[in-house]
Formats: sequence, C-alpha cells, structure tokens
Amino acid sequence: MTSIGNTGMNDSNSKDKSALPLEAAIFDYGGVMSFSPLWRVQLLADAMKVPKDVFTKIIFGESQSEQDNPWHEAECGRQPLDSTFAKQMQHRLTPYGATFDLDFFLPWVAEAENEPDPAMISIAEELRKTGYRLALLTNAVREFRPVIEKTIPIYDLFDVIVDSSEVGVRKPDKEIYDLTSQELGVENSRCLMIDDLVANVEGAENAGMKGLLFTTSQQTAYEIRSSFQLSS
Repeated sequence: MTSIGNTGMNDSNSKDKSALPLEAAIFDYGGVMSFSPLWRVQLLADAMKVPKDVFTKIIFGESQSEQDNPWHEAECGRQPLDSTFAKQMQHRLTPYGATFDLDFFLPWVAEAENEPDPAMISIAEELRKTGYRLALLTNAVREFRPVIEKTIPIYDLFDVIVDSSEVGVRKPDKEIYDLTSQELGVENSRCLMIDDLVANVEGAENAGMKGLLFTTSQQTAYEIRSSFQLSS
C-alpha cells in the first residue's frame, strides 16, 4: 500500500510557506534607500550640549517600541513638531541640564540633505523591471516627507508607499507590515523587508515576512539578488 504522503497529491499543501518564491521587496528609506542620516544626530547633540549617545536615547527612545515617546508619536502622525512637542522634549532633556531648541530642530528635520544610495536605487529599478512588486515602508514624521521626495524618485520606483505618519502606526508594529503587504496585494510570506535596524527586521519576520538586515550597499544588493534569483 502506498501512503498518501508518497503520492505527491498533497505536495502543494505540505510545502512550507518559507519556501515559496518571493513576489515583493519592501525597502526602508533612511539607511537603505538613502545613506544613514544618523551622523546628523551629532549636529543636534552638539547644538543642545548633550553627548550623542545620551541625546539619541532621550529624543528617539531607547527602543523602537518605547511608550509615550514624543518622536514616536510624531512618526505616527499624532504629534506635529510644534511648541507642544518642544515642551515634551524639554521635559526629557531637563534632567541633563540641556535645552531643546525647536528653531534648530525643525529645519534639521524638514530641510535635511540626504544622499541617495545608488546601489539600492539600481537594485530596486532592476526588481521593478523584472516584474516584482515594490514598496517603500518608512517611519517618518510628516515634516520629513518632502526630504524623502526630493532625495529619491519614490513615485517612479515604488508601487506602494507606506509612511508611518500617514497610517498612524510605525515599525516594528505588526500592523504596518500587514498593511504594506495588503497594499501590495502580496502575502506576507512572499515579501522581503530590507531595513537597517534589527528591531524592524525582526518585526517583519514576526509578521511572517522574510527579513534582510542592511549591512553594506554591495553586500545587501548581493543578498537581494540572491533572494530574488536575479542574474548577476
């Protein structure tokens, strides 16, 4: 007697979803599509007279999931970069004897000069020409959107753009990954998320996607090519 498992009749049902071919690539903005802007944090730290590592934790949070962080609220579109935001930030800086300068901070965000990563733009263009679906998924405040638009051709490159400040949720929350895949019309298991933060890659994997941590432009482009089986 031949068992059902050996007939091949149920092969399609028994396949691990992780073995299914990818259909979509989801790119982060800062640190992936553009070179990491984190060096600019030093400018803020110097202006507000706080060590960079301390300033980063105070302003941007000690973790991606930190609760009641004004910057995270701004990235979810619930808090503009206004006087209320400044007061909240000042409260966080006061124990360190520092002063939050909104007049310096706002143009630091809204008038930033970012440099696009040519290797990532090239691989995105190649994926698009090959027929894969592409999305940009970014945690960003509303005031930063014009910077993104002037740095890379997002409307030419991507089928879907998911901006945390527009959808009210941010990485690494599972909801934003689910929303992105739904907009793409692709199952989570067939999406590859490329991000430069471990927490965001893990968030994608927890949502059932494949995750790729950005390291260098060359290495990451190689791994994307391998994942989508693109010719060299």
